[in-house]
Amino acid sequence: MGKVAKDKWDKVIEYLTHSDRDLQKVLSLLKGCDQGSASNYDVNRASYSLNIIAIVTQKQLDPENKDKSLTHIIKQWVKSKDFMQFYNLMRKQENITWDKSKLEDYTKQFKDLWYSKSQSKSKEYFKKIDGFIRLGDSFNKTTEANLLEKDTKEEETRPKAKIIEKTFDKIKQNERRSRTNIS
Repeated sequence: MGKVAKDKWDKVIEYLTHSDRDLQKVLSLLKGCDQGSASNYDVNRASYSLNIIAIVTQKQLDPENKDKSLTHIIKQWVKSKDFMQFYNLMRKQENITWDKSKLEDYTKQFKDLWYSKSQSKSKEYFKKIDGFIRLGDSFNKTTEANLLEKDTKEEETRPKAKIIEKTFDKIKQNERRSRTNIS
C-alpha cells in the first residue's frame, strides 16, 4: 500500500523538484487551498479586484475627472503615491512591490479587470454607492439619516478625497518644518 501511495505522488514530486518553483510559494498556495481557513493572503487576494473596481469608480465619479478617459484615470492613479502604498499593502504577503517600470502593465491589468464580465455586478454596485463599500445599515439616531448614502437634498457628508489629500500635505509640511527647526 505504501508503494502505491508513493507512486501516486511521484509525478508531483518530480515536477516540483525539477522545476524553478519557489518552495515557499508552492507551500503557501497549497495551504491556502485548505478549506475552512482563510489566511490574510486569501482575504487580500479575494478583495483585490473589488478594491480596484471601487477605487476606479470613485475616480470616475470625481468631478475633476469628468471628461477624462478610463485609461487616463487609471494611469494617473497608478503613478500616484496612493497607488504605490495600496499595491505594496495588498501584495506584501507575496513579496511583490510596486515597480515604476510596470506602470503600463498595471494600467492594462486594471482596464482588463474593469471590462471583465465577472466584474459587471461589482461595477453596478459601486456605481450606485459612489465607490464606497457599505458596512451595513448604520443610521445616525440623532439625524435619522443613513451616513453611507448620499442625501439628494443636502450635500454629501463624507469628506472629499481632495480635502483629505490637502490635510495630509499640510501635516507633511509641518513635519518638515519641525525637523528643520530642530536641526
